[in-house]
Amino acid sequence: MTRRSPAPLLLALATLAAVPSLFPHARADEAREGAPSTIAVVCPPGDRFGLRVVAELESLGFRAAILDPAADGPASRASLEASAREAGAIAAIRAVPSGRGVEVWIADRVTGKTVLREMAHGAGDAGAPDGDAALALRVVELLRASLLETSLPAPPPGELPVTPEIREKLRVPAPAALAAASSPPPPSPALRVSLAPGALLSPGGLGAAASLDLDLAVMPSEHVGVVAFAAFPLTSARLERPQLSVDLSVQLTGAGVRLTTRADRWTPSADVGLAVVSLQGSGMVVTSGFSDGESSAMTVAPFTRLGLAFAVTPSFRLRADVLASVIAQGVSIRTAEHDIATWGRPIMLSSAGVDLGWF
Repeated sequence: MTRRSPAPLLLALATLAAVPSLFPHARADEAREGAPSTIAVVCPPGDRFGLRVVAELESLGFRAAILDPAADGPASRASLEASAREAGAIAAIRAVPSGRGVEVWIADRVTGKTVLREMAHGAGDAGAPDGDAALALRVVELLRASLLETSLPAPPPGELPVTPEIREKLRVPAPAALAAASSPPPPSPALRVSLAPGALLSPGGLGAAASLDLDLAVMPSEHVGVVAFAAFPLTSARLERPQLSVDLSVQLTGAGVRLTTRADRWTPSADVGLAVVSLQGSGMVVTSGFSDGESSAMTVAPFTRLGLAFAVTPSFRLRADVLASVIAQGVSIRTAEHDIATWGRPIMLSSAGVDLGWF
């Protein structure tokens, strides 16, 4: 009976044991394949600036691994790339103090590039916590700028593929959306003209009358402006009694101060000023301060108007207004020396229409 030598079996087992040690970098990368994208930060333990960089990376969803630079020696491309491979990281960052600020090294294994940039402290920022935070943010943005090269039509070749996870972390808005987000909204026009049909009413016996309200508003500042308006009669307020018919046509013209805001989608406003009330009557109309049978009169009354506008676009709005005023002496409608109706205590004008802006 012949005994088989164990030498071939031992040789095969030794070969299998040695294979993983021949590919340390691949083994490290495979061990972290399911983990979040890792960025190696080469800095001494407890280094304040390095910890700021780690915090900025983690805020973007990256996993940061701190490596002690004592074993790497002076910063170089080869040592930084080796540190990234050893940590299974897609990139490695090392910041070395310089005379003006810090000298930043970034080894990007996804694009195959190593970036060297000197970043200066702002005035009075050297060593200050706020200065470290600002520099750390700039370092992370420099890394993102390097990784964003993978979105180019012909991205630079790297030793690591661009995974969907990396693309998700580097996703940026479309150019139009980015421009809209970074640009302030256009200011609302300072000159506005509104046209609105409305109803003019004064409780006291006469009916309501239709009117057309034309407004001109000038807003030299964001919240304060001036306004002028005219409400033209479309119908007359009428009173009908047996053997008596009275029509009263009223035109309001006024000006005042407007308090509002120009930029909001919903824009409330408040106007305060004086209005000229022009009265034109037919029938038996007696106006206090005028002789019997006077067919027209004019007086001045204070007014307050509240409005609300909805901005469809900065230049086009839908708006509604309610104006309140009062004629101190009022207008009396009389027959046989008896008052049968009054007008002007108070006056209500409601309107709704469109508001157009220019300039």
